[in-house]
Amino acid sequence: MIDFGREGWIGKSLLLLLLFSPPVRPASAQEEPPARTVLWHLGFDDDVFGGSDDFFTAGWSLQRHSSAVDSWDGLNLSRPSRWIADFVPGLSGGDGRRVRKGIGLNQIIQTPEDLSRTDLIQDDVPYAGVLGVANSWMVLDNDGLNAFQIYLGMLGPASMAEQVQCFVHSDLGFGEDPMGWDNQLGNEPIVNLNYALARKIAGTGGERKGLGADLSYTGNLGLGNLFTHAQIGLEARLGWRLPEGFAPLPDVIGRGIIMDPVLDGPLPGETRFYFSAVARNSLMAYTALLDGNLFQDSHSVDYDRYVAQILLGAHLEHGAFGIHFTFYFSSNPVRALKTSSPSWGNLSVEYRF
Repeated sequence: MIDFGREGWIGKSLLLLLLFSPPVRPASAQEEPPARTVLWHLGFDDDVFGGSDDFFTAGWSLQRHSSAVDSWDGLNLSRPSRWIADFVPGLSGGDGRRVRKGIGLNQIIQTPEDLSRTDLIQDDVPYAGVLGVANSWMVLDNDGLNAFQIYLGMLGPASMAEQVQCFVHSDLGFGEDPMGWDNQLGNEPIVNLNYALARKIAGTGGERKGLGADLSYTGNLGLGNLFTHAQIGLEARLGWRLPEGFAPLPDVIGRGIIMDPVLDGPLPGETRFYFSAVARNSLMAYTALLDGNLFQDSHSVDYDRYVAQILLGAHLEHGAFGIHFTFYFSSNPVRALKTSSPSWGNLSVEYRF
């Protein structure tokens, strides 16, 4: 029998406190605040970053990406969306991999080099605009990702590309008045399916502290009347507190897949800064932007089916906010346009919660 002596009530109180109080963890074992995972993304493309105002001249994208969860049961998917996640190969979670859903709205604007001409310029790219919505499904961990996307949109005057460019150039005074939109490609529905993968070859990404670097290979297949192509590439990242996953690539939707390719955002107050470099080659079988309308006669231009690109990116994230700049150096597929540049830049801002 325990004897607490004359001051027994003090001993009894201490004993009860020890029995019913939760254990105190060492400082190193305390749980960190949860990282923000749901992502809103707003991106702007413009070829003035490349010193020109032709070819793929401008674009924008607004996207929302869900948090990364252990299985599709953790997301409120509609029945068709859940069927796609279960049916498409490579999209099942488990074994430490997580799943994520994305949705995005975008617009593409393409113009020839000489905006002052009102006639049809036969040997230059067509005036063209695309407006559409993308849905994406992805599964990822620090070693690899698989992603699938369905893109639905409209090509032609219904895309309102003419109104947007005329407002920016003419009303806001940010460029020469485009005079040839009467020659743009006709209205046509756009349907595109894309599948992408990435696999880590080597690296130290995911340690969340200090310098890190990694190297991955990537692949993308597109099928549809916006882009039908096959693409392979190498991706490298280098930076401070390199996140688990892969580099964000703000590709033109339909050419690439909208995705949030990192497992988690920065912790509150955490700063991440890193660079990315991608080298890739594509074989283009069909694109409405150069081949013209699929279901009606229209302007088209001869082009090289092989396209090489180098993408250089800088990425800064602090807490809930992120900013990304990516520059696209691209070979010119239209050899007749010796003075035209298909290179452009993308500026994206993000908010996580």
